[in-house]
Formats: sequence, structure tokens, C-alpha cells
Amino acid sequence: MTFTDAVVNQPTNSASLAYALQTFDLIGSGQTRSDSLSSVGMVDKAAAFWWREVDLWQGAVQFFHDAPERGNFVTLFLSEWPRDVPNSMSEWWMNNQVSAVNWKALTDRQRMTLYQYEDGSGITFDNIKGWGSFKEIARLGDYGFNNRTSSFSWTSVSPKKEIIEPITLPANADAGSTSFTAFNSGYNRSDKEQPGEVKLKVEESQSVSVETSDTHHVGMSVKVSQTVKAGVESVASSETTVEVGFSYDYTNTQTVTRSSSKTIAVDITQGFVAPPWTHFRATVVASVSSCPPAEYHTTATRWYDYAIPNGVRDPANSNWYKRQEMVTFRIGGNLMSSHRWWIETTDLGTPVKPAPT
Repeated sequence: MTFTDAVVNQPTNSASLAYALQTFDLIGSGQTRSDSLSSVGMVDKAAAFWWREVDLWQGAVQFFHDAPERGNFVTLFLSEWPRDVPNSMSEWWMNNQVSAVNWKALTDRQRMTLYQYEDGSGITFDNIKGWGSFKEIARLGDYGFNNRTSSFSWTSVSPKKEIIEPITLPANADAGSTSFTAFNSGYNRSDKEQPGEVKLKVEESQSVSVETSDTHHVGMSVKVSQTVKAGVESVASSETTVEVGFSYDYTNTQTVTRSSSKTIAVDITQGFVAPPWTHFRATVVASVSSCPPAEYHTTATRWYDYAIPNGVRDPANSNWYKRQEMVTFRIGGNLMSSHRWWIETTDLGTPVKPAPT
């Protein structure tokens, strides 16, 4: 929640503080707490307020009016600001009045740059790095940047290489499953067993939806593969597995995609053997069940060209810093949970061979 000294029309970016004069942020933590308005210079100045939900996982930076990290301050939630472009502080009360910065809420893959002028020109201060050894500047004047911030930009450092381990989804049979059936029938009018196949293929009969919690990428692609092992006659198969693979895109920074959906076919080829002198009918039934969205965790191995915390130099990959990171996906959909097959036969009777003459 943000309190403002002035009542302003809702701007295009709800996080913009243009014409709001002094402001004060309340950030929910799930606990009841109180703050003094006098410490931030807002006594008798709260003329309006607005509240919104923000993505805390994407990091935040705080600008302070007074050193060392005192007085009025603003909180910049990075999820509310476009990345890789200068964001102007024109008409902000804090414009050219930032004396201290705190970035303890940045992740170790994020950085911010401060600019002298509103369009991102002039001198810069670019030592706000989530992976650095310190997370605050108590006095920007020590770096020649006191009261000089008129715009800012942020970016997320991309790995030079990345391998995300795929996730294997468990089969999930439920009462709401949908069945698909195929059969192959015919005659075996011979003295030998006759091999055959039943093929069941239904396009776009299965679906997988994936959401990611990773906040650094800008695009995501999903690859779904399914393995169906031949079952035992008349027994439901438990050898149906779905593997979901992932890759991220870090190049297009204009739009961010955190979800993806794929459809795949039910595709089964089941072999059978028809006994001699029979009419046969071989049947395959596949059940597709709903899989409610659930969280799955996997490991991403990433290589960076800077000394990221816990990174280890890897001579086999350009001496980049290698680090394993946990990635969480939320996956659901409709997937084949089981399949079974059977063969029915009717005896045709063995022909009587004529006696030799």
C-alpha cells in the first residue's frame, strides 16, 4: 500500500509517483505492525492511498531521501517496471533527491543502474548488484552521486548456458477419466499363429499446462514426450510415463511469458498373436485422466560469466561460473493414466485333411 501527499489521477503505470509529492509504502508481511509517519516526514500529509499485489520474488530496491537510509523513502518493485530501459522519475518528489539506496531484496541475478538525467543520459551509478558483497549504499555522496538520480533501469543477468532437468509426471487415474478404444479383427485360417497389431492414435487428446516461478527469463518453451510400454493382456499397464522438458528464452525483453501449454496424441501400438484357425478381435483401451495442477521441482545447471555466489569455475565451459539452482514448475493437464488390451477368439475348427491315396 502506498500513501501519497497529493491526490493524483491514476497514471499509465500504477507504480509511478509523478505528482504524488511525498509518499510512504506499507509492505505486508503477514504480521501486524505499526510505523511512525513522523520518521518519514508524512505527518498530516497522507491525502490518498492505493494498494496492489506485487511480485516480491522479482526483487525490490529502496531509495532514501536522507543519509544514511533515513527519512522519506520509495520502494521500487521491479515487477512493476519495464526492464532494460530508463524509467523516468520526472515529477517525482524524490527526483534528484536520492541520498541512499538499499537493495537487500534483489536476487543475485539482478542489477540496477541510476542515471543523472530522465532519459538515461549523463553520468551513471551502476554498482547496485544483487550478487555483490554489499547490499546498500548509506551515502551516495561518497560516490559522487548524491541528489543526482533522475531515472533508473534494471536488468536480469542471463546465463551463458543452461540445462534444465526434465520432470517425469506420475500417472493419475481418477473417476473422471475419458476412454479411447481401437480394435483389429480378422481371421487366421492357417496352422500357424498370426502376429498382428492394434494401433490407437487420437490427436490432441492429451494436454499439459506449465507455469514457472522463475522471474529472470522472458520466454519459455515446453517439450512433452510420452513412453508407453507394451502391457500384459487384460492387465492395466502402469508403464505410461510423461516427461516434460523445459528451456528458457532470455533474448526478447519486451514481453514476459511464464506459462505454456502443449497438446499431444494418445499413440499406442499393441502387438498380439492370433491362434491358428480362429476369428480374432484384439482391443486396446486408453484412459486419459485429469491431473490437477501441482508443484514440481527440478534442477537447472547454469553457467555465468561473472562470479555468482556459490559458482564454481568450469574449465570445460569457457571457465564460466557453474551453479546448480532449483526451479519450480506448476504442471497440470489431461494425461493418459493407463491402458489395457485383450484378444477375443472364436474357434473355426481345424479342417480335416484328406487321407493320402
